[in-house]
Amino acid sequence: MRSIRVTETKVLGYSIERVDVYDDVGLLRSTRHEVLCPQTGAVVGSHTSRREAERFVIALELNGSAATGHSRQGLAA
Repeated sequence: MRSIRVTETKVLGYSIERVDVYDDVGLLRSTRHEVLCPQTGAVVGSHTSRREAERFVIALELNGSAATGHSRQGLAA
């Protein structure tokens, strides 16, 4: 088995890479999209489509904002 990684995009600092896995004959066996941490480069998520990976990044950042206590209440008042 052989894998080829291609950076497709960056979303909020996170790299999203397409990983194509080929068998010994050279036929494409699977494709996945991995989300890499902007600080460490570690894989923080693996998804079947780029859209799912992008949504994962947005949800991760929104959850991080909520966990730190940043509230949006009162901003429009």
